[in-house]
Amino acid sequence: MRIPHNYEPRFYQLPFLTAMDRGCRRACLVWHRRSGKSKTLLNYTIKQAFSRVGVYYHAFPEYNQGRKILWDGIDRDGHRLLDWHIPPELRKATNKTEQKIELINGSIWQIIGADNYDSLVGPNPVGLILDEWAVSDRYPMAWDYFRPILAENGGWAVFPYTPRGRNHGFTLYQMAQRNEDWFCDSVTVEDSGAISQSDIQKERESGMSEDMIQQEFYCSFIASTEDIVIPYEFIQGALSRDVSFSGSPRFAGLDVSRFGDDRTALIIRQGGEIQYISTWRGADTLSTAGRVVDAYNRRLFGVVAVDAIGIGAGVVDQLRYAGVPVVAVNVAETAANSSRFNRLRDELWWGARDFFMARTCGISKGLHPTLRQQLVADIQDIHYDYTPAGKIKIEDKAEMKKRLGFSPDIGDALCLTFHPALKMAVDGRGREMGGRDTLVVKNWSNRNRNKPKWDGRYQEIRV
Repeated sequence: MRIPHNYEPRFYQLPFLTAMDRGCRRACLVWHRRSGKSKTLLNYTIKQAFSRVGVYYHAFPEYNQGRKILWDGIDRDGHRLLDWHIPPELRKATNKTEQKIELINGSIWQIIGADNYDSLVGPNPVGLILDEWAVSDRYPMAWDYFRPILAENGGWAVFPYTPRGRNHGFTLYQMAQRNEDWFCDSVTVEDSGAISQSDIQKERESGMSEDMIQQEFYCSFIASTEDIVIPYEFIQGALSRDVSFSGSPRFAGLDVSRFGDDRTALIIRQGGEIQYISTWRGADTLSTAGRVVDAYNRRLFGVVAVDAIGIGAGVVDQLRYAGVPVVAVNVAETAANSSRFNRLRDELWWGARDFFMARTCGISKGLHPTLRQQLVADIQDIHYDYTPAGKIKIEDKAEMKKRLGFSPDIGDALCLTFHPALKMAVDGRGREMGGRDTLVVKNWSNRNRNKPKWDGRYQEIRV
């Protein structure tokens, strides 16, 4: 009898199977829904069980899930999975109560649950599958329990799953990508062709949210929660969209780092186009102010909003001394729309959300690809909630840093460009005005008709 039995791998499953056959001991498989994960791993395990006598566990987030998916599972052709792939000829004994099969060569294959892994008594496994790894927060503890066993006996472990946000599944994926001892693979419907676009469209029409579609079929780690401030599909649109706002003022946001591993970020936006990003670490207030002054002197922007909490206040003073129009922002202050937002910071992040969801903005393709990626990383997975009073509250920066592993400094700088104090009245579109108190930028001026000096207000225009 041929082992695996009644199984022919699909083309996109072959790299994993080949890597394991060549001696890889750890694998992270981020495969889309209905990609054949469980069937592939069942057959791989049975093959290994006939190559090396031992105990092989197939774990699910909950023990009862294993019964529904594998023990009693039926494939799309009407075959009972276990009977089709592990026929009676290969079995010595079957224990339905413990969901355990003893093979004719002495190996044992058994379904277990992450909810009761610590209750197992008996032989140590030489093969382990932690199915739907991203679903259960008990899995990391289960893995810590089994990993020394597998390290000692030279066993293997596979982590197959579809993303569930940036939780331990995302952490594992990042680690596996960097670790040469791991096989790491991400397969979307575009890679496999296993599900047609028409079928996905039917899911949309039947009410499946775009976030869930991105998660389940495109393996998105950032589209799996409904409380995302800026949904990824809108960021993706801005990355590919060409826009022109040549008649609008250029304004900048500066987020000044407070800690050694954080970045100071300067971002410049002209109307609906993000045109410039620069980040640096470790600079003092004088050096940071000098960088911003240089950008101003090169006419990259006309006014800058600076987070003035902490050492940012010193940068504000230096910029004012150098003659740079600056707005000092305290994001902890009350929001302008205090009935809707908990504080100013929440209102500014919501301004960034509205910016992307309008579908008229763009992230300049002239930016270095790394900077574009860094911007996306900073804004794609920010969460929000509501206070007991029903006000919108963006998660705290400390919580972001703990969850993401970095501080979204570029994202915070972008939000500063939506501060209402940056708004200026445009006087005579297309006309340049001179004078000491006038910021001259192509097609706009800061001179208010009723006041001779800049008063911190503007009116955007789009051409």
